Amino acid sequence: MRNKKLLLFALMACLFFTVWSQQNYQGLISGIVKDAKTKLPIPDAVITVSSNAFKGQKFAVTDTGGVYRINNLPAGNYTITFEMEGYQKFIRDSLQLKDGMSVGVDYEMVREQK
Repeated sequence: MRNKKLLLFALMACLFFTVWSQQNYQGLISGIVKDAKTKLPIPDAVITVSSNAFKGQKFAVTDTGGVYRINNLPAGNYTITFEMEGYQKFIRDSLQLKDGMSVGVDYEMVREQK
């Protein structure tokens, strides 16, 4: 009987920690931003994400290779915005992010017409 109680306790502890760790596992949105015509990376582009899952917005700036990364995102429905001076602003809605999910969103920016 004692072994059954110990086994049951161990099983419940494992189940608790499994559920707890799954609920706290955050998501990630990352990608590469390039010029649509030249296909060269665009450094210093501003990427903004907003969601019903948190208040406010989160930001990233692309590095010299055009790469950005926004981590520690809770599950939810996201809007992602790409902006850079001299380029057309682009907004993508309805990006679904689940617990622990990593989503790659690359974008080729189009220059503004003069």
